[in-house]
Amino acid sequence: MKRKAHLFGIRHHGPGSAALLKGALDALNPACVLIEGSPEGDALIRHAALPGMKPPLAMLFYAADEAANAVFAPFAEFSPEWVAMQWALSHDRPVRFIDWPAAVSLALTRITGEETLAAVEKNQPEVPDVDEDDLAESPDMTAVETPPVDLDPLDMLAAAAGYGDGETFWNGLIEQHGGGQSPLEIFAAIETAMTETRQHQAGAGGISEARWLREERREAFMRGHIREALKQHEGEVAVVVGAWHIGGLRAETTIAEDRAIIKDLRKIKVEATWAPWSDGRLSYASGYGAGVISPGWYRHLWSLYSSHRHEGPEAFAAIWQARTAALLREEGFDASTASAIEAARLALGLASMRGLGVPGLAEMQDAALSSLCHGDHVKLAMIERKLYIGDRIGEIDEAVPQMPLAKDFELWCRKTRLKPEEAAGEVKLDLRSEAGLLKSTFLHRLNLIGIHWGRLTDAEAGRGTYREIWRLAWSPDMTVGLAEALVWGLTIEQAAAAATIDRGRKANGIAPLSDLVRGALVADLPEAAGVCIDLLQSAAVHNNDITDLMNAVAPLVRIVRYGTARKLPELELQALVRALSAEVNAGIRIGSRQLNDDATSQRVSAMRAYDEALGLFGDAALLEEWRRQLALMVDDEQAVAPVVGFSLRRLHDLGLWDEAQIAAAFSRQILGEMPDRAGSFIEAFLSGAAEVLIQDQTLLFLIDEWLCGLDETLFINNLPLLRRAFAGFDTVGRKRILERIAGGKKQRPVAADAVKHNPAFERALPLLKQILGMDA
Repeated sequence: MKRKAHLFGIRHHGPGSAALLKGALDALNPACVLIEGSPEGDALIRHAALPGMKPPLAMLFYAADEAANAVFAPFAEFSPEWVAMQWALSHDRPVRFIDWPAAVSLALTRITGEETLAAVEKNQPEVPDVDEDDLAESPDMTAVETPPVDLDPLDMLAAAAGYGDGETFWNGLIEQHGGGQSPLEIFAAIETAMTETRQHQAGAGGISEARWLREERREAFMRGHIREALKQHEGEVAVVVGAWHIGGLRAETTIAEDRAIIKDLRKIKVEATWAPWSDGRLSYASGYGAGVISPGWYRHLWSLYSSHRHEGPEAFAAIWQARTAALLREEGFDASTASAIEAARLALGLASMRGLGVPGLAEMQDAALSSLCHGDHVKLAMIERKLYIGDRIGEIDEAVPQMPLAKDFELWCRKTRLKPEEAAGEVKLDLRSEAGLLKSTFLHRLNLIGIHWGRLTDAEAGRGTYREIWRLAWSPDMTVGLAEALVWGLTIEQAAAAATIDRGRKANGIAPLSDLVRGALVADLPEAAGVCIDLLQSAAVHNNDITDLMNAVAPLVRIVRYGTARKLPELELQALVRALSAEVNAGIRIGSRQLNDDATSQRVSAMRAYDEALGLFGDAALLEEWRRQLALMVDDEQAVAPVVGFSLRRLHDLGLWDEAQIAAAFSRQILGEMPDRAGSFIEAFLSGAAEVLIQDQTLLFLIDEWLCGLDETLFINNLPLLRRAFAGFDTVGRKRILERIAGGKKQRPVAADAVKHNPAFERALPLLKQILGMDA
């Protein structure tokens, strides 16, 4: 009789499947264990037994010449594949992966990408295929190839068994009954059911030809490995695969037939390493095709199955509800121990009513909602991330060889005491402290190589410029970023410097160069900063785009302000700011004529940033010339209206023109002008604050008079501009403006000028004007 391997059909990341598999391996005691997965991971298996390997973890496979072309194979502690590896290593049995190589799947990804790009260039729509194999999705996350199918095999089985959907069916029969069963009998039943269902699915046209070909090729590789193992080992051979594949692996094919179907597949060179993974990326909500709804719940189930104490469903329910109560208390809600006990009892009661031996996730949720949250879904939603998804990120043992950048990243994490966490968190850094400056340098360098673990939300908070506020959120995908950055160097510092210089040489325009200069300096990369400064100076000489020049000044001024916290080439930077600002001041008025709408919008935005930066820079001559240009632009009939509106607003805010001058200029811009130009002027003038109109009734009633003079068509045409202008006003500001208009014009009280004769106010006035950036 022909020998056959024992096929164990599992669900990836299923704790019940993992518990059954462990029992089956103990009963079978195989001589060899084969696992669905890319064979390039064989060399990594031995590391799984190291004490420092703490799931969730993933094997990372990436193209040697293009690290962005990568795929992960994730494992949780409750993943059957992980349990199979641990069993084989602990029993000193050979174990290896048998799926098609990552070299093939990544080559196909590259081909698909090239075909899609070619189609786009020809204006032909090319939709990449999608593989949606819920039950038997390989743990690798290869680029997908076939469109979604309508007939899910689990849904078909669920319908036959009287369940509402395949998820509920599989959880009820397998995942929540992972202990106390005869494992070999259960796996035999799974094999029979899934083989029949697969045949029915194929006969009913429930799978596309492209996907069928893909799965046939994968299974041809698997059958080849199984034949080889049966020849090499006299004892039993255990094969751990997604349950859907069992029917294909049992198919009677010849060696020649299997070789024929895979002989023309393209391969590329692939590197493999271990990488930390996370609960969030194990969840189905992350987009992972083989993901589970609740990694946190599955981990709790696994604790029941893997515990040697066998505490039973009572303790199982109590521990979960106690954790629910603790998380609710962390969020500030009342959740007593008595309520947690009541929730556990209710969950057990619901499970009994529904014919379950152990409460499922639905029973636990219903019980918590009733007893701990008193029917308030919001409370449960507040802890959903921590409780149901989980916030664990895996750890790699120090003995495991890693990519140089990944190793350097870990050294930096230990040095800065920053721990990767998937849940977003805020970190406030004081750059005057060595620890704060070190963390800031690390995070800035990571940003330069495209790893945005931290995003700077506020570099100006607190006192002066000594403080940074970062928003941190780690994603396992950033491991691919570390692999990609290897082309720049073997350490974070080397890679960040080389990447900055390369981007500087390829930069188009001086604003990006200015940002790179700032990025290099705050990341403590003086050589890269020097190269970018030279490139910026060279580009500025040949640049006549005023908007581009203004956009370059603002980040440079912010750099200079960091001079007290970091070692910077202040003299060179100050000279560069003065040179750029002189060019801006000389060309701003002529350059603000005949601009289209997009250019105008960009110009006003750049003027706002430039004006603020120049005030911070503190060069009196540059500031005086800039304000003179603002006045000239107000009287320039050819300047575009939004530029005029912004210029007049700044003259008003700085107190450089008196009320009569402002009112006269405002009147000239709206009365008798074309409505479109007048509306654009008003929009730019009013942008940002209602106080201008609340405090200055002359301007308020000039606008009122202009609006009242528009006919219906012109009013409708200007309405969008007015809506945008008033959009920034808060409710209180709008209400006060309406009250002012309803009250009509009023004479200014004579006492209003009395403050000018207040000696205390006069003594404080110079300091107040200095703080506000106004001329003394």
